[in-house]
Amino acid sequence: MVEPAVHFGDVSKRFRIDAGNHGLCDRLRQAIGLVRHTDAEKHGGTFWALRNVSFDVGRGQSIGIIGPNGAGKSTALKLLAGILRPDEGHIRVGGRLAALIEVGAGFHGDLTGRENIFLNGTILGMTRSETRNKLDAIVAFAGLEPFLDMPVKRYSSGMYARLGFSVACHVEPDVLLVDEVLSVGDAVFRARCLERMRSLIQGGAALVFVTHDLDQMQAVCERAIVLEAGQVSFEGRARDAVAHYMRAMTSTATHRGTDIPLDRGVADEAVDAVSLRFIDEHDQETPWVRAARSITAELGFRAGRSIPRLVVELNMRGVVGQNMLSINSARDGRTFMATPGENRVQVTIPSFPLAGGQYFWNVRLWDEDSGTTLLDTPFRFPLCVDDAGRATGALSLEHQWSECSVASSPVADLEQQIWKPVGGPPKGEHREGLLVR
Repeated sequence: MVEPAVHFGDVSKRFRIDAGNHGLCDRLRQAIGLVRHTDAEKHGGTFWALRNVSFDVGRGQSIGIIGPNGAGKSTALKLLAGILRPDEGHIRVGGRLAALIEVGAGFHGDLTGRENIFLNGTILGMTRSETRNKLDAIVAFAGLEPFLDMPVKRYSSGMYARLGFSVACHVEPDVLLVDEVLSVGDAVFRARCLERMRSLIQGGAALVFVTHDLDQMQAVCERAIVLEAGQVSFEGRARDAVAHYMRAMTSTATHRGTDIPLDRGVADEAVDAVSLRFIDEHDQETPWVRAARSITAELGFRAGRSIPRLVVELNMRGVVGQNMLSINSARDGRTFMATPGENRVQVTIPSFPLAGGQYFWNVRLWDEDSGTTLLDTPFRFPLCVDDAGRATGALSLEHQWSECSVASSPVADLEQQIWKPVGGPPKGEHREGLLVR
């Protein structure tokens, strides 16, 4: 039986819940009564960040770890890296390990980028000659040639991430651990990192990838686990893990409710509160939609007076602020009669065309008769789109493939008619060895 590159067996990790003053000076202050013990310290309060978590990763395999904030994802990665020790269970990592857990981890701010490459390479297990031989490749991948001899304390967080990942992936590790740190890089560099991770996996490395970017995870990892409150709630194919995670988010969001009171400041106080809910094809409230599936946006608002002709507009932007969608009832020849009190308006998109990611919506309402703006909210209503990692652009469109029959190709038939061997030349002509029509 082949031993896995990473074994995480029934691991549990706990932390103290206190305002702890654990330094020498603080302990001396406590001893002479200048600092009192907190109730949590007296009662020894603890918090289990992980509880009985198990998974294995073989050589040439990858696993994603996803879940909400505080679920224990980064704790698991720090345990694998040896930064923390488990309170229960056992961990085994085989071969050379490279970890990219925090931006700038292993770097010295006063040293230059070049010097930190050698320092970080040594920490990760490379010899000085090995680092020297890979220096050009590391620098080229990071794209930091003009800043190589600048102290890294002047680097941005994105530059830190570039340099750190470049060193880690050129170590040629047997096990690579990557945390959310890639989120600070630009889009082009993130794409290069994903491609590099795939090549390392193909070369036999094991990858453990912790991220909130579900598209990135699905693009690299074949399977994933979902952590909730320090425990594994699901383990399986990456796509199935994302679906499980989204369902959990749906349940949480529905339980919390979606009504959001708004700040005043609009031109008219006829509308003073609004909510925007998203309803899936099964008539269930949801904070996410599968690409190319139906989704209904339900707008709820409270009107202070009658508005005979109300215009409703919904706008959607991507995370980086690009305008993606605008739906305006007036452009569709429709206005609504708003009555005093609670009102609801729905709009259905039969096939949502956007690629995976998180998008934000705003609501605009105005009185068609007076032209007065009644409401213009910030882009504060989120909607996640899951395209199962299929799309690489802004859109996810329904499409079909078909295969053409080469045997019946008109071009092939034409060639057979034009070119054929000559049995003999026509009378009166001498064209030996030629092909004629």
